Amino acid sequence: MKKFISIILILSFFVCFSGCNGTDNQESAVSSESSSNESVSLEASSKPEASQENTSMPESGASAEESFPMVEPTPEDVVVSFIACADNLVHHSMYYDALERAAERDGVTPEYTDLHNNTYDFSPIYSLIAEDVKNADISYINQESLIGGDSKPISAYPRFNTPVPMANAVKDVGFDVVNVAHNHMLDSGNTDFLKYSYNLFENLGVKVLGYYPDEKSTEDILIIERQGIKVAFLTYTYDTNGIKNKDDFVIPYFERELMEKQVALAKEKADIVIASCHWGNEYSFNPNKMQKENAKLLCELGVDVIVGMHPHCIQPMEWLTAENGHKTLVTYSLGTMVSGIRKGMSTLAGMLSFDIIRDGISGEVYIDSPLFIPTVAHYTRGKSVADNDSGSRNFTVYPLADYTQDIAKEHSLVRAEKKDGTTLVGGGFSRETLLKTVRKYIPEEFLPELGDKKEGVLNNEIQ
Repeated sequence: MKKFISIILILSFFVCFSGCNGTDNQESAVSSESSSNESVSLEASSKPEASQENTSMPESGASAEESFPMVEPTPEDVVVSFIACADNLVHHSMYYDALERAAERDGVTPEYTDLHNNTYDFSPIYSLIAEDVKNADISYINQESLIGGDSKPISAYPRFNTPVPMANAVKDVGFDVVNVAHNHMLDSGNTDFLKYSYNLFENLGVKVLGYYPDEKSTEDILIIERQGIKVAFLTYTYDTNGIKNKDDFVIPYFERELMEKQVALAKEKADIVIASCHWGNEYSFNPNKMQKENAKLLCELGVDVIVGMHPHCIQPMEWLTAENGHKTLVTYSLGTMVSGIRKGMSTLAGMLSFDIIRDGISGEVYIDSPLFIPTVAHYTRGKSVADNDSGSRNFTVYPLADYTQDIAKEHSLVRAEKKDGTTLVGGGFSRETLLKTVRKYIPEEFLPELGDKKEGVLNNEIQ
């Protein structure tokens, strides 16, 4: 009897199993046939409403893994943003402008006779680009007029000694790296200004590029790390205005042996190598032979980006390719960001912007989305208060995209060019000639939206 009951139970189990399995197969077939029609609604409902609780369970006979397959997440790319501004060159008119602004802020009468012991406010100069600089993960500027402190009087061209508050302004704008290797780096007649500038900026938390007190220090490559990506900075200058180096300091000239050594060290320690290059002919829109030769050398050595400056005007931007396929982004000159130079071409500059990407899958690090963001050094005509004062006032760096013709009409060069002549493409100083100059020398692929196409300033109209 017990044996008979056992047989009955076994037969019942098989009947039940067969029926259930058949039902599952039928449902599977229906689901398969209708899946294409339901794809849109399924996708739309893939994320349940926050107020609803998803209580659905896998159907009978299907495992959780089969109903909800596990997908390995793809590693995300790491992105580090970079921005570079070129020559920060402070002339006498900028000193008088800054002390007048400080006096107005403090409600006092400006004092013009003692530039050394005075109060300055340089920050308004950079107010319109400060957000871009602060938002970048790494930002660079070429401080072409060094800050020498008390060793010598405040001075400007031809030998610059900029007031200390300029360092605070550079810090407050948000710059991370300050370059001091250029043709004015020995303006003190020795290395006193170099030493003072280095200590001043380092104490403010700003890294200094181009300070090499001895031969051994040239092996100390400046590296900035962000989100695990290491960026190395190198710098080279064509000259020091004929002033001889009397100390043990190493001036980083364009010397092949030094360049080969430093680039090799930088590539060992960092993912990306950026070279600051102070070179070229002043007031020339075109790179010379020396620039092209050294750009090619740095490309072959493996430098990733070249930030050029010194000519006091913009020069072309391009990609170079080494024999081994390595690519280098070259800006031959970003121009002079701000100065007291009274030439239209010297008011037009650019901020170099790009992203440094670490690919989330391959781990490759590369340069992406390079842009030349044009800027204008704006200043108006004021009252001259000294023999060395041109009378230029209200110095402000504008993004060209925001620089209207109404603002351009107020630039003191509009009147000055009638006497001194024009230097921009297409005629006298105006928004249109600034745009034409940019579009003549900077390839379209590197330019952001400038809002000029609707105004008729098209590439095919530029001669």
